[in-house]
Amino acid sequence: MSTTASGIDTDFPPFPLGAQRSALADAPAVPPEPVTTRVRLAYPSRINAMALDSSKIVPSQGAYLAGELLFACDLVRDVEIDIVEDGPAVQTAPDCDHPVLARHAALLMRSALGIRERLRVRVTAPDLPAHLGLGSSSGQIAAVAAAVNELYGRPVTARRLVKFLALNHGEEIDGDDHRLLPVQCLGGSATAGLIPGAVQVIAGAHVPLLQAGLPEDIDIVLGMPNDPVIWDARASLAAEAVHFDAFTATGRTFGPEIAYRLLHDAWPALTDGDLRPLGSLLFDYRFRMGSLANCAFSHPDLLATGEKVEHIFTDRLADVLTLSSVGPTFAALTRTPEACEQVFADAGLNTLRCRPHNTGYTLSAREER
Repeated sequence: MSTTASGIDTDFPPFPLGAQRSALADAPAVPPEPVTTRVRLAYPSRINAMALDSSKIVPSQGAYLAGELLFACDLVRDVEIDIVEDGPAVQTAPDCDHPVLARHAALLMRSALGIRERLRVRVTAPDLPAHLGLGSSSGQIAAVAAAVNELYGRPVTARRLVKFLALNHGEEIDGDDHRLLPVQCLGGSATAGLIPGAVQVIAGAHVPLLQAGLPEDIDIVLGMPNDPVIWDARASLAAEAVHFDAFTATGRTFGPEIAYRLLHDAWPALTDGDLRPLGSLLFDYRFRMGSLANCAFSHPDLLATGEKVEHIFTDRLADVLTLSSVGPTFAALTRTPEACEQVFADAGLNTLRCRPHNTGYTLSAREER
C-alpha cells in the first residue's frame, strides 16, 4: 500500500466496466419499462471553478466530499441511445467517442435499474484533448447515464443520479478496454446537465445545493496550453496524489473563509446580478490561497502562465478568472471576450469561446413506443 506523508492511501485498484462500487439509493423495486426506443440529447460541460474544501479532495471510503462550485457551458456532448434486438447487452457505434466510458455508463445504469433491453450508444464529444480539467470523462458518463434514464422515463431523480454517478466514476486506462481507474469525482459534470443553472454549488456529500443563472451578455473564454500533458488516468492520478498533503493543508487553512465568503458575500451578490464578489473569492482561492501551486503538476508552465494572465481579473477585463479543476485550462467570465482572448494568446494559450448554459441537458429527440 502507498500513502502520502500524512498517511493518505494512494492505491487505486481498477474496477470492471459497469460495476457498482456504490449502490443506487432507492433503486426501483421492479425494473422500469422503456417509454421510447430512442433518445437523443445534448449535454453541457462543466468548468470546476473551486473546491469548497480541498482537504476533502483526498479519498474518504470511496467518496470525495470536497464540494464544488461550477459553471455549466455550452460545449455539448451529443448522445444517441437505441434499444436494439440483438448483439451484446451494450454496444457502441463505430464512430462513438470514448466508447469504453460510454459502455461503462450504460452498463452501470442497466445494472442499477435491473433492465434487460440491449442498448446501442453513440456519443459525439467536443473536439478537445483529455485532461484539460473540463470533465471530459465524467461528462461522458453523465451524458450517457442521463440518456438511459430518459429511455426509461426518468425513474431516477436528478439528485439521486448525481450522487450515484459521483460515487461510481472512473477514467480510462490506456490499453485496457475492460476496466477503469477510480478517480475522484465531486459531481460537477453530472450536476451541470441534470440540474438547471449555469452557476452551481455542490455540497460535500454530492448534493446540488445552490443554483443560479448567468446574464445573457456574459461570455466564457477558455485558455488552454497548446502542448497539454498527455497521460492516462493512472499517471495523472499518481501525479496528483503526490500533492494530496498540500491540498489538505490549503483546505484546512482556508475552508472556513471560503464557506463564509461564498454564503454571506458572493452568492447574495450573484443573485442580485453582481458577479464581482464571486470573482474575488475565486481569484483569491486560485491565486492567493495556494490552489494554483497545488495544481502546478498538471502542466510545467502553469504557475508562469498564471502570472501572465492574472491581470485579466485585477484590470477588470473579466468578472471571474479561475482555473478549471486542477487545470491546465483557465476560464474567464467576461463582457469583453476579445480582450481576454488577447491576454490568453499573449501568454501562449489557445483560446475557445463558449457561453453559459442555464437549462441543463436538452432533448433533441425521443421516439415514443
